[in-house]
Amino acid sequence: MAVGSTCRTVFRRHIDVLQKLRQRRAHSTNGGDSTKPTQGGRRQDQIPTPNTVPTLNFWQRLGPLTRAAQAYARAQRKRPYVTQVCTSLFIYLCSDLSAQSMGGRDYDPTRTARSLVIGSLSAIPSYKWFVWLSEGFNYQSRLLSLATKVIVNQICFTPVFNTYFFGMQALLSGATLDETWERIKKTVPVSCVNSCKLWPAVTAVSFAFLPLEYRPVFGGVIAVVWQTYLSHLNRLAERSIAGQVESLEAAPAMEKMAGTYLRAQRSLAGSLQPLLRPQPRFSNHVRRRPASTTTTSSSTKRPPSTARNIFVTTILAATATLTYYYATDTRASIHQWLVPRLIRVLFPDAEDAHHAGTAALKALYPLGLHPRERAAAASTESETNPATNPLAVTVFGTTLANPIGISAGLDKDAEIPDPLFALGAGVVEVGGCTPRPQDGNPRPRLFRVPAADGLVNRYGLNSRGAEAMAARLRERLRTFARRWGLTERDMMEGGAVAGDDLPTGSLLPGRLLCVQIAKNKKTDEKDMEAVIRDHVYCVERLAPYADVLVVNVSSPNTPGLRDLQAAGPLAKLLGAVVDEAKRTERKVKPRVMVKVSPDEDDDTQMDGVVQAVWMSGVDGVIVGNTTKRRTGMVPQGVRLSGKEQKALVEEGGFSGPAMFDRTLSLVGRYRKMLDNYSLKTAGVDDVFPGQKVIFATGGITNGDQALKVLNAGASVAMVYTGMVYGGSGTITRIKNEMREKLAIKEA
Repeated sequence: MAVGSTCRTVFRRHIDVLQKLRQRRAHSTNGGDSTKPTQGGRRQDQIPTPNTVPTLNFWQRLGPLTRAAQAYARAQRKRPYVTQVCTSLFIYLCSDLSAQSMGGRDYDPTRTARSLVIGSLSAIPSYKWFVWLSEGFNYQSRLLSLATKVIVNQICFTPVFNTYFFGMQALLSGATLDETWERIKKTVPVSCVNSCKLWPAVTAVSFAFLPLEYRPVFGGVIAVVWQTYLSHLNRLAERSIAGQVESLEAAPAMEKMAGTYLRAQRSLAGSLQPLLRPQPRFSNHVRRRPASTTTTSSSTKRPPSTARNIFVTTILAATATLTYYYATDTRASIHQWLVPRLIRVLFPDAEDAHHAGTAALKALYPLGLHPRERAAAASTESETNPATNPLAVTVFGTTLANPIGISAGLDKDAEIPDPLFALGAGVVEVGGCTPRPQDGNPRPRLFRVPAADGLVNRYGLNSRGAEAMAARLRERLRTFARRWGLTERDMMEGGAVAGDDLPTGSLLPGRLLCVQIAKNKKTDEKDMEAVIRDHVYCVERLAPYADVLVVNVSSPNTPGLRDLQAAGPLAKLLGAVVDEAKRTERKVKPRVMVKVSPDEDDDTQMDGVVQAVWMSGVDGVIVGNTTKRRTGMVPQGVRLSGKEQKALVEEGGFSGPAMFDRTLSLVGRYRKMLDNYSLKTAGVDDVFPGQKVIFATGGITNGDQALKVLNAGASVAMVYTGMVYGGSGTITRIKNEMREKLAIKEA
C-alpha cells in the first residue's frame, strides 16, 4: 500500500509538470497574439521574451557577490594603492595559513608576519607592472596582443617575483647570504616551470575579459592557491637546507671518532711491527699532516639573528620609501638646485639635455617614478571650486585648477603630456607640429646663457609630422578609454568618467591640452592656398585630440612665417582653421587661438592682429614668443663669460626673464585693443560678443610675475625657460608663491 501511494504521488507531480510545460509552449507559440482575449474573456499580459528583457552577464546576477565586486571596483578606482595593499595582505595571510596547515606542524606566527611583510612590499610594484602591461603591447590583432602580454609576463615578471619572494623569506628568517642563494637556486627554477602550467591561462583570461578594476579580484582567488604552493615549496627548501646544516654540525663529532680510531690503529701497528716483515725505507719520506680532531672557528660561526635581519630589512624599506616620496615630489629642493645644474654638467649641448629630460620623463612615468605634484588639494571638487581654491579660473567654459601653463617647445611631439600635467600645470601646450615631417635647422641650434637664465634657439619647427602626433594622441585616448571600459567614440561624445565629463584632450578634470600647428618650412608663405592647406591638414588630424588648437605665426626661425601676421592673410588663414575645427566629429569642438610675436609691437601691427582675430572668429591670443632682439636682454650688473656672449649673439629667438616687462606691456595693450574692438562691433540691443582669451608667455619665472600678467588681462600664465633653469618643481613653486601673495592681500 505504501508503495502504491508513493507511485501515485510521483505520477501526479509529473502530470502537473507536463501541464505547466504545455501552457508555456502554448504561450510561446502564440507570442504575437498574447494580448488577445482568452476563453474566460480576460486579456493576458504580455510574457517577457529575450527580445524585451535585457540580458545581463552571469557575474552581474550574483546578488551579494555582484554588489561586493562592484564595491571593490569602486575602491580600486578611488584608492588603487590602498586597495592593492589590503588585497595583498589578505592573499598572503590566507596562503600562509593554508601552507602551514599542510605542513603538519604547530602554527608559527613569525612565518605569517614574514609573509605579510613580503606581501605589503610587493603590492604596489606588482600593481604598477600589470597596469603597464595592460596599457602596452596592444596591437590590431587581439590574439597577438594577449600572446605578447603572456610571454612578457612569464619572462620578465615571474622570475623576478619568485626570486624576491624566496629571497625575502630566507633573509627574514635569519639566513645568511649563502643560505639565501642556496634557497633561491632550489626553489626559483621549479616554481617558474610550474607557473607556466597556471599563470598564462590566468593572465590571458584576465586581459581578455575583465576590466582593470576587477582583475585583482579574479587574480586574488588564484593567487591564494599559488601563494600556498610557494609557501609550501619554501618550507620544503627550509627543511632541506636545515638537514644539510645538521649534517655539518654532526661532522666534528664524526671527525673526533675518526681521530680516535686512527690513533688506536697506529698504536696497534707499532706493537705488531716486530712480527711483521721489514719494509724498505725511502729517503724521500714526506711528512704527513695528522688528522685534525678540532673544528675551525668558521664551522662554529652562528648565522645572524632573525631580529637583526628584520631590523635591517625594515630600515632599508623605510629608506627606499622615503627616498621615493622625496625624489618624486616637485616640492623637493633637489629639483630646483641640484637636477638642473647636474644636467648642464652632464650634457654640455643644450639640445642633448632637452632630449635626455624628455626621455627620462617618458621612461619614468609608466613606472610611477616621475616627479609629480603632491599639493594639499586632494579632490577634483576642491581644485575646481573657486570657493576653496583661490587659483581656480574659468577658461573656454572649463574651470581650470590653476592658471599656470607650460608653453610649446618642451614637448614638441606630444610624447610626455601626462608627465607634464603631473607637474601641476593647468594647461600644457605641445608642438609645434607641421603637416609633414621636417628636420628643422642644422645643429647646434639651442644655446644656453646661464648668467641671464636665458636660451637662444633656432630649432626651425623640427617635427615628426601631424600623422605621427595624431597616432600618439589617439593611442593615449584609446588607452585611457579602455581603462574605464569605454571606447574612443564614447570619449568623443563626452563619456563621463567617475562622474566627470573630462576634456577630450587633457583627459583630466580642470586641465586643457593645447596643440600648436604651423606650416612646413618649404611651403611658400606667399601662396596662401598652400599655407591654408598645411594648417587645415593639421586640424583634420589633430583636432579630435586637442582642447585648443594654436596657430603659430610668430616663430622667428621659419623664414617668412611672421609675414602671415598681416591683417588680410591672417584673417583668411584663421577663418579656414576655425571652419575646419567646427567640423570636428566631437561633442565639444576644440577652440582656436593664434600665437603672435613680441617683436610686432607697434599699434598698426597689433591692430591688424586684433582685427583678424575678430573677423575670423578665433577664441583667443597667445601673447609672446621668442624675440630676435638682443638689447636689454642682460640684466644690469650681470657679466657674461666669453661662451655666453657668443651664445647670446647666435641667430635665433631669445627667451628668458628679461622678456617679462615686454610681455606684461603687450598683454595690457592687447587686452585693451581686443575689448575696444568688441565695443565697436556691439550687436543689436547692445549685445556684446564674448571676451577673447589671452594666454601670456615670455619671462615668467615666479608667482609675483604670474599675478601681474593675470591682473593685466591674461587668463593663463605660461612658462618654458623658467622650467629649464628652475627644474620640474617650477610650476608648484609659482603656485605656492601666488597663494601666499593672495593670502597677504586678503589679510
